[in-house]
Amino acid sequence: MKFLYELVDLLNKYDEGNIEVENRIRDLVCYFLDNSEYMQIDLYRSVIFEAAQKLRMFGYIKGVNRIAQDEFEYDNLNDIKHSAIQNFYKSRVYSNNLLDKRQKEVIDRFMSLSQKRILVSAPTSFGKTFLLREIIFLNKERYKNILLMFPTIALLNENTDNINQLIQSLELGYKVVNNVYSGIDDEEKHIFILTPERALKLLADNTNLNIDFFFFDEVYKIDEDFARNEDSSVKGDGKYERKDNGNRAKAFRIVLYLLAKSVKEYYLAGPYLNLKQVKRGMHVFLEKNNITPIQVDFEPTSRIEIDAWKMNSIEYHPIFGKTKKKLYSQSGLGTKDKVKGIVKYLQENKLGQAIFYCSTPSNSMKYTKDIIEAFSDSKKKNIPYEFIEHLRKKYNVKFAKSKDSCMYWSLIQALENGIGIHHGKFPKYVQNEVLRLFNDGDFDYLFCTSTIIEVNTNAKNVVIINNSVGNTPMTAFALKNIKGRAGRYYHHSMGRVFYTDSKQRQIENENEMQLNFQIYDDKPVLKADIDNSDLEV
Repeated sequence: MKFLYELVDLLNKYDEGNIEVENRIRDLVCYFLDNSEYMQIDLYRSVIFEAAQKLRMFGYIKGVNRIAQDEFEYDNLNDIKHSAIQNFYKSRVYSNNLLDKRQKEVIDRFMSLSQKRILVSAPTSFGKTFLLREIIFLNKERYKNILLMFPTIALLNENTDNINQLIQSLELGYKVVNNVYSGIDDEEKHIFILTPERALKLLADNTNLNIDFFFFDEVYKIDEDFARNEDSSVKGDGKYERKDNGNRAKAFRIVLYLLAKSVKEYYLAGPYLNLKQVKRGMHVFLEKNNITPIQVDFEPTSRIEIDAWKMNSIEYHPIFGKTKKKLYSQSGLGTKDKVKGIVKYLQENKLGQAIFYCSTPSNSMKYTKDIIEAFSDSKKKNIPYEFIEHLRKKYNVKFAKSKDSCMYWSLIQALENGIGIHHGKFPKYVQNEVLRLFNDGDFDYLFCTSTIIEVNTNAKNVVIINNSVGNTPMTAFALKNIKGRAGRYYHHSMGRVFYTDSKQRQIENENEMQLNFQIYDDKPVLKADIDNSDLEV
């Protein structure tokens, strides 16, 4: 009961703006939510309800652990107070949804600006696209043509579905366009949902198109220093080649430059950026275009971190502090044995789904094979037979002996044993289906490369196996982004991160990278930037 008493005491003393107290309240709430025994007790449920109301963090009572106001007997004054709080934070799009405090602050700030231009940095589970729907709805009478840009086809498809649902349920009258081949009717309202490269083609082919508002997701990709820690493999013309992330950064940079100069209102977003310390080019870009930076650092979920690189591993729990955990039966283990030990630990303690980050596609398949050999009898789940058979036939797995066939055989073998593989060498539809199966709970473990940074998952645990992205050393920014996949707000209250190498802790503590916008910098720019921009002073 001592932690419950502590929570009650903190709530009684809570003063908005004290981030240390707020983080402690969050940790206590998340700890109780993560424990099914506490969630059966009315006293704990009522205190958690009060905490969610106090913090204005409604995911704690509207997510998987739903706690309703009518569960408790309040006097009329308290009933009115709680109802008033929730009514104030009610979504304008869907009345049964509530905005968290910081989400509402972003929306209110955007709507209050005379020049509605914002750059938001927030944790991965902040709900950037949730806020996007609010902005679209609130400005539906003002915006005729809207352009939404996402860096990957997976995110493009996911958000196309979400926007279509929004338009249909609220009868907004927009036509959704997610390719560059559809005709554009000047009399219609459009929402274009494209990658930045496709957006460049849209602008080039339709020079008279007037965009009223645009959204730019993962804005950090304009900077080569940030973009270098992306999955570098891509399939083209039947062969696997190395993707030039520098060229992608140029395309992202150019389309942002062109749109920022021609569109009146926009919303830029990215995870874990320090907007108080940016390089000169980004500072000038924000200032010249009168863009309001909004920094959100509060993490809505709590995380347990485990230094899992030796026999006597150390667990850092937000409530219980530092304790020793014996993950392995012997010392001096290689990476393969560590991965097997962590899988065994996850299984024995029923800790839920996990993502295993690997540096390369070959590593993701190698470690998957190791797990299959060690746990083949205990891992099988109900993977749809039709998908596996499609892979067999489509890629001639049974007879062919090419590298491609071996790769798909590895995937099939993994799926048949209740494990997923996700990397950039697979076609997008295969990646999407594997991710869907994982999020639907059809299997528990997903071995993946940095492609996982660019999609949404429901994983509760993240295991960081390697220290690089391909052949490139991992940056602190990339590690933080991978770590941020452990525990998804509204799905989990607590996440868990396993570090399998002490170097990962060193990487995490490196100096933060500073975002730049090269076109606006005082250093020499690339020819591609010069050709697609005006001279900036």
